[in-house]
This record gives sequence, C-alpha cells and structure tokens, in this order.
Amino acid sequence: MERLSAYAQYLHLTETLAAVLDQSGYERLLRTEGSQDRLDNVAELKQSIYEYEISCGEELSAEDYLRTAALMTSADEEGSGDKVRLMTVHAAKGLEFPVVFLCGMNEGIFPSRKIDTMEGMEEERRLAYVAMTRAEEQLFLSGSGGRGLDGSLRVPSRFITDIDEGLVELDGELSDALMEMARQQAVKTDLMLKDNPDRFAAGQRVFHNVFGEGTVQSIEGDSYIISFDKLSTPRSITVTAKLAKLT
Repeated sequence: MERLSAYAQYLHLTETLAAVLDQSGYERLLRTEGSQDRLDNVAELKQSIYEYEISCGEELSAEDYLRTAALMTSADEEGSGDKVRLMTVHAAKGLEFPVVFLCGMNEGIFPSRKIDTMEGMEEERRLAYVAMTRAEEQLFLSGSGGRGLDGSLRVPSRFITDIDEGLVELDGELSDALMEMARQQAVKTDLMLKDNPDRFAAGQRVFHNVFGEGTVQSIEGDSYIISFDKLSTPRSITVTAKLAKLT
C-alpha cells in the first residue's frame, strides 16, 4: 500500500490503476477464477479512467476522478422521467429496455478490427447477440457511411447480414453492393483468422516493395501493423499484400 501510494504521486491515473491491478494480483486472480463479469467491470473502469484523462487532462488525480464519478452517480439517481441511458454492451448484460439504439455497426468497429482469432470473432458475435436482445420492443441499428480516414469504404457490420432480411426495415438506402461487401469481408476475414502457416507472426521481419524492410508488430483483423525501418510511424498493411519473409 505504501509503495502504491508513492507511485500515485507521480504516475498518471491509468498507470496507477495498472500498478494496483498488477501488484495486488487482483486481475490475475479474476482470470484464474474465470470471473468474466468482474473482469468486464475492471475493463469498464479502465476505459472510464482513460476517457476521463483524455477529456480532462492526465495531470488530474484519483481524487478528481472519484469526485466526478460521485457527481455522475448522483445525477443518474435524480428523477425517474424519460431519459436515454448511454452504456457499453458489456454494461447492458442482464438488462432490458423497451427501445435500444446500437451504434457503430460497421466492419472494423463491431466487430473490432483488432480481432485476431476465430475465438475472438465468435465472442464478438455473441456480444452482438447480447446487445440486440436487450431490446424488448424496438431495436435501431446504425452505422457510418462514406469512407474512413484511410480512404477505404465504410462497410456494414457482418452481424447485420446474419439477420433475416424480413426482420430488417431500412431507413433510407443501403445498397446491395455494400451488403455483399460485408458478406465477402466476413468470409475473407474468417479464412484469414483460421490457422494459416503462411501468415506472419508478430516479430517477423518482412520486406515490402514500397516501404522496404520492417517488423510485424501485431495483427489486427485482416491487417498487419508493421514498423518499417525507414518510417517514423507503423503502417497498417492488409494481409493480402505481397510481403517477403526475411530471416
């Protein structure tokens, strides 16, 4: 406790929380016991503190965060009139609402582009099922159109294509071409996530015809995150790109 209290004097709040979870062994205990609900709560706390630091600045203390959290809790308890409750899918487990709005139904968001195993993709699908079944009467699904920051088309989530067409009522136009792209993306990603001996692992040295030599840092969905020797920042390269393996 004394050591952690000393850390809190100079570490950012997110770093302090990480030290507490690590040195206390609490998160390790939850993983050993398989306490998924409690692990989800820890993940929500991490995300809450991260977003708090992003919006309010990293120099704020734990006391500042706790005061803000207390005020938010008090505000939530005031009144019982009509209101919108904003929450993550994990936080909605076990709850039901007459109307549910599920946002961000795009490939790369839900499911996340960081999914790198078939087990992870199936967990995303189960999570989507949980989200959709929170609605008692009406479910609204929304996603973004146009193009992303990298210039690629924003494609509807594969989870929308899993729903029987007769159960979906479109508000506006959603082209058949985009829906077909969502289906093709699902097939392509599933094939890539399966055991593939030709797939590069993190740490592998590779060569790209344009960017030269680099090191695979991680795999996010259907892309490698590669740190090229001649570039200052890592690049996202699709796994279908021509890369040569270096020894």
